[in-house]
Amino acid sequence: MKWIDPGRLRWRLLAGNLLVTAAGAITVAVGVSLAAPLAFEHAMDSQGAMAGMGTMMSSSVRAAFGDAVGSALVLGVGAATLVAIAVAAIISTRLARPITDLTAASRQVAGGEYALRVPAGSGELGDLAASFNDMASSLGATERRRHELIGDVAHELRTPIASLRGYIEGLDEGIFTPGPDAWRVLGDQASRLARLVDDLSDLWRAEARDMVLVPEDLDGPTLVVDAIQRHRAAAAARSIELVAEADEPVRLRADRARVAQVIDNLVGNAIRYTPERGRIGVRLEQRGNVAQVAVSDTGPGLTPAQRTQVFERFYRVDASRSRDVGGSGLGLAIAKALTEAMGGRIWATSPGTGQGATFWVELPISTGRPAKGDLRDGH
Repeated sequence: MKWIDPGRLRWRLLAGNLLVTAAGAITVAVGVSLAAPLAFEHAMDSQGAMAGMGTMMSSSVRAAFGDAVGSALVLGVGAATLVAIAVAAIISTRLARPITDLTAASRQVAGGEYALRVPAGSGELGDLAASFNDMASSLGATERRRHELIGDVAHELRTPIASLRGYIEGLDEGIFTPGPDAWRVLGDQASRLARLVDDLSDLWRAEARDMVLVPEDLDGPTLVVDAIQRHRAAAAARSIELVAEADEPVRLRADRARVAQVIDNLVGNAIRYTPERGRIGVRLEQRGNVAQVAVSDTGPGLTPAQRTQVFERFYRVDASRSRDVGGSGLGLAIAKALTEAMGGRIWATSPGTGQGATFWVELPISTGRPAKGDLRDGH
């Protein structure tokens, strides 16, 4: 019968308990059979009960006592064995049931039923059940993100592809006349597609830790000033004041190109959401053994829920505004993945809606030690 499988945990636990019981019973039987007659004779002698009795009487008493002890042992060991079998069967079944449930649940989770959970317990098996539930929850969240990513990518690709198709068909049918305006629109939409593909590639590599990072000692104020210069024209086009607040000498340890990409994404995001004649400040300071870069704006602000959601793929506080200025909705997700790949962390704060927001990047400061070479995450 498959149910009676010596390899299953229930039967192995039962066999182990029965072996312990058998070893104990044998030990008791041998010990009693050897020690009981001597103890009995010693007790009788000490009481004078054997005085005057002959050898025959002494042998008869000794034999009777041995028979009584043997019968008692048989009855006692037999009863103890039956009780031990019953208790061992109950204990082994109870111990094996959670593992059996976990085995069945793991098969269902492997089949895609990520909402399945096993009952919590106590002790090591309870810890195992809790770990399994956490794993199932994580797998479910990953699967949801995968489906959302596919839908988001399809949605983002639909608009530029539709524009390109419409203009190409219009040019083919003579509705549009080839000229600077048509080529500009086609070029803008092609650039938008290329930007989306590049952002997706950066995000995938950062989250998969499949990129080459070259950590080096960097001058913090120089990084901030360079970022301000790269975005000054875009800010001036919308009459936004862009200010660097990085007078403190801070040296940090990071990949030069990637940390610049993180700051660029944060400043570019601030420019997109800050209204005209607004203000953006980029501040750098050292706190303990970390360097913090803070990008503050006077934009629409964030609600408590949005402070976490802004780092999700394709999330936009104002979707229409972001699409109008060419945002892919991946900039903050890329910034988060890159920051974490460099051993830092990123978060957002905001007093509330309409009161602006501040995005913080925290990275290790320089230790003064020379770089040992390239670091390839994930390998």
